[in-house]
This record gives sequence, C-alpha cells and structure tokens, in this order.
Amino acid sequence: MIPHRRPLALGLLAVWLLSTLPLKADPIVVGPGSSIVQFGTLLAVAAAILVEAFCIAWLLRRSRTPRFFVLWLMGLHLLTYPLFLGWLWASEGMYPALAVGIGESVVVLLEGMLIYLLCRWAPSRRDQLPLPSAGKTLLASLLGNICSALAFPLATILVVLVARGLDSLGLG
Repeated sequence: MIPHRRPLALGLLAVWLLSTLPLKADPIVVGPGSSIVQFGTLLAVAAAILVEAFCIAWLLRRSRTPRFFVLWLMGLHLLTYPLFLGWLWASEGMYPALAVGIGESVVVLLEGMLIYLLCRWAPSRRDQLPLPSAGKTLLASLLGNICSALAFPLATILVVLVARGLDSLGLG
C-alpha cells in the first residue's frame, strides 16, 4: 500500500469500527413471530451479499483474481455469515452495537485474508495482472461490507414494498 494512503485506510477502518452502520447489516429482527428463515429476509440477505461480492470484484478488477470470482465470494459467505450469526448468538448479553461491531470487524478481517489467499492459490485466466496485496484485499473487504450494510436496508424495503403490492393485488 502506498504510504500516503495508509492513513486514509486506517481512518476508514476506524470509522467502520466506531460507527453504528454495522447495525443496519444485522438481519435478525427481535420480536414475536420474526425469523431469519422468512423468504423476504433471506432474499434481502442474499441481495446484500451479492452487492458485496460485486463491489469486491469491482475493487479488485485490476488484480489477478480466480475464475468465477463472484461465485467464490458468494461461497465465502457460507463460512463467514454463520460465524457472524453464531457470534451474535454467543454475545447475547453484550451491548448490541458492540456485539455487531466486533462481529463485523472479525468478518471483514477474515474475509479479507481469505480473499488474499484465494487470489494467490486459485487459478486465474488473467495471469498477467499483479496479485492483490493483503492490504488491498482487506480494504476491498471493508468497502464491500459497507456496501452490503447499505444494501441490506434498501433490499428489505424493496421486499416489503413488493410483498405489499402482491397483497394489494390479491396474489400474496
């Protein structure tokens, strides 16, 4: 990473860790009758993860990445998302903003390092491009998770609007 950009990256990381924005990415609604396995919730989570994967792929477009990179990123969430939900369950007595912030921070670090390893070991058709650095993959993971956090509430609103529209037409 270029030395004059390091403070910017550290500043973005500090803003991410200290903000309440990660709370927007938490798909667990506490209340009677709500469940994470509802179709609308699963659709919103999948849309947010897809936005994150495309954001990371776009950020690393000038680096050597494996074939089917977006699919690899989607599959990566089969590991990191259950770990995140497990952390939230295990930290039930903790202040919610702190629990989500710590969980998201660990996910950003884990995803960044897994992306770094993936780009190193998985075959690529773009061998002429340079490999991404660990810092670049961590920054891409951070920005991808921010995009995901912004996309989740929007996807949830869209799902609710579509459900209401279907109900008003008598199709829901």
